[in-house]
Amino acid sequence: MPTLKAKLHWYGSFNILDQYIPDQRRLQYNQNVSVPNSPYTLLISASKTSQRSGSRYYGFLNDYVYTGGGDATKNFTIGSLTQSVKAGYLLQVKDRLFDSRPFSVYLPSDNPALRLLPENQVFSQQNFGTGFDNKFAFNEIYGNQYRYIANSILNAGFLQFDNQIARQLRATWGVRWENFDQVIGSMQQKDPRHVHTTVDDFLPGLNLTFKANEQTNIRLSGSQTVVRPEFRELSPFAFFDFDLGATTTGNKELVRTKVTNADLRYEVYPRAGEIFTLGVFYKYFEKPIELYFNQTGAGSSSTFNYINADKASGYGAELEIRKKLDVVSDALRNFVFQGNFSYIYNRVISSGTNLNRPMQGQSPYLINASLQYDIEKIGLNTTILFNQIGRRILYVGSSDYPPVWENPRALLDFQMAKKLLKNKAELKLNVSDLLNQVAYFYHDLNEDGKFDKTKDALAIARKYGTNVSISFAYTIK
Repeated sequence: MPTLKAKLHWYGSFNILDQYIPDQRRLQYNQNVSVPNSPYTLLISASKTSQRSGSRYYGFLNDYVYTGGGDATKNFTIGSLTQSVKAGYLLQVKDRLFDSRPFSVYLPSDNPALRLLPENQVFSQQNFGTGFDNKFAFNEIYGNQYRYIANSILNAGFLQFDNQIARQLRATWGVRWENFDQVIGSMQQKDPRHVHTTVDDFLPGLNLTFKANEQTNIRLSGSQTVVRPEFRELSPFAFFDFDLGATTTGNKELVRTKVTNADLRYEVYPRAGEIFTLGVFYKYFEKPIELYFNQTGAGSSSTFNYINADKASGYGAELEIRKKLDVVSDALRNFVFQGNFSYIYNRVISSGTNLNRPMQGQSPYLINASLQYDIEKIGLNTTILFNQIGRRILYVGSSDYPPVWENPRALLDFQMAKKLLKNKAELKLNVSDLLNQVAYFYHDLNEDGKFDKTKDALAIARKYGTNVSISFAYTIK
């Protein structure tokens, strides 16, 4: 825009996501560990609608996402201080079509011989009968909840100012307006699945930076953001979660979460590529979305639903370090240490009840550390990474059913990358979860804040395995 002497930036995109599940089969085998050398037997229900074990599923999902927008920036000066103003607009449209057909394989009359069949023979034709001859029976599970359509339209505009108030003080501030219109389930208003919501949000933001000297900043920021439920979390469709070993059902009554953030940070940049940051923060969640256990659900022995808690708040401190190790020894001149350490105190608050627990998925601490070895002149980069989080709630319980906690475990990853062919290509090796520790999910029966195999009830024990991948990329210019 040469007349206004402003910068104009515009963009657009179109994405298609198709998911097709042609024939998913679910089987579960159990072993009686109290009986030595007992065989694994097939878990099969007499219910025509069970999907936990002995079921077949066909599904199709199609997403179309259209995005377009732009912004204009005008730079100017007041005295000798630089200023800018930016205004922009975003339009995003999402369309979804979902259709599925679940079938239940059940056993009306018990037959121990069928329960001992290996998994590659269970679905053989000769094992099915009329339902009255001690053989498997087959039933399609009908219901409108197994198919839905959805559409959302997001209109967003923002106005942002970047003001240099003084030589050492800079303020970036503004407001974002979002209008979110969503229909899910069915486009027909009389259909029980039909959910239509329209929400307007004005989301302010402020970032104040005081430059104490060439190496030190003090930064104060505050903002509001929103977290909207996904289509799947709003739809009545009951999908089987293999990690939980249970059915999860959406809730059409969910509303978006509004988050208020405040942050104060002290930043030091000793030299290029190094940083030391110490910060404190506060967050307030209005209507946070959580996953809870529902004992009255159908479709499997365990069912989970999404709910909105009334509110939650949290505060904490964070330390971030990035340091070159040549200050220790010249032999370590190609090594860089980086770490991020956080402490978080978080609690969910609900009117009418005396809740005193963290929000689902929130850990009390977070540790990230890495050691990087980089020889730029030969294009070699090697990194080893460590991560661990504090125990957190996997899903919320009820007055009769305690929550399930995830026990902390250490993760160690390794990455190596080598530039080839005059830096036009890169060969990369990734090894994730080298330690491969068991992940324990448990009910904290004695409420001592830690996992005790002899006193707590184990819900899930799982090893995710060590994964190794090799990739090659070539850049064409």
